[in-house]
Amino acid sequence: MKKKIGLVIIAIMIVFVGVNAQSHSLKYKLKKGVDYRFYQETKLNITQTLGFLEQEMKNDFKGITRFTPVGNEGNNIVLKASFESMLINVESLMFNMFYDSSKPLNPEDKMAMIYSKIVGEEFKMVISPQGEVIRIEGMNQIIDSAVNSVGNIQGSAANRLKTTLAGHFGEEALSGNMAMILSIYPEESKKIGESWKTETALTSTLKADLFNNWTLAGVSNDKWTLKGIGGISSSGQEAVINGMKVTFNLKGNQNADYVLNPNDGWFIRGKQEQKLEGTMVMNGNQQLPQGLEIPMKVTSSTYIEKR
Repeated sequence: MKKKIGLVIIAIMIVFVGVNAQSHSLKYKLKKGVDYRFYQETKLNITQTLGFLEQEMKNDFKGITRFTPVGNEGNNIVLKASFESMLINVESLMFNMFYDSSKPLNPEDKMAMIYSKIVGEEFKMVISPQGEVIRIEGMNQIIDSAVNSVGNIQGSAANRLKTTLAGHFGEEALSGNMAMILSIYPEESKKIGESWKTETALTSTLKADLFNNWTLAGVSNDKWTLKGIGGISSSGQEAVINGMKVTFNLKGNQNADYVLNPNDGWFIRGKQEQKLEGTMVMNGNQQLPQGLEIPMKVTSSTYIEKR
């Protein structure tokens, strides 16, 4: 009896060691013509300190995005994508805005009218099997058309609005934002416990460099589990906000936990959290010759799941 128990234990150990020694090809294996979706919920809080006054801005985004593979460019995957639903809520001392694509439109709400012209419109994405965003096409034209559709916004006001929207949804900004979610896989096969590094450049209004050290934490027949620990920096990055040049000097950390389907590499669920702290420097101009340095804190959390 003891001999049988010993043989069973040895067999279990052999299976366990075999599973952990196996290499896994971690990548997107999306099928042409199949719709892949994820629900995204992002909460962004920015706190700025002016003397004894703290000003907080909350920016919440919720929505479902669809990705449909339509072909390949070499090893890269060509996708037709669209925002199928969208909820945006911005709260601050200076500006408030709310849009929910599931609610009836108010014709007096010009921003809601513009966002409604973005929802449902298709744009093109090309990604590598590892999730690197090669390029995005069509979003800039969608933004231009959406702003132009509101007839009483013209000239410099229309251009400023297009620039603001491009900072969130334009092709350059969207490439970085999508890569922050999608770019997770390594070039080479990995065993359980092995790690790799990914790097992403955010190119929205807040420009930043991100890196993640990923680890293949677990494997089963129905899921891969990835854990990421990394950093984020916007040291010396310049931007233009409301026509004023600013320089960001922010640093922080981020962590991520993803659960993915081994059959296609697509998400089951995942979350990311980021914390940054530093300053935003408003460069000198006629109204503010000496410039102004503003202490700043940024926290962000993103949750995604398959839909």
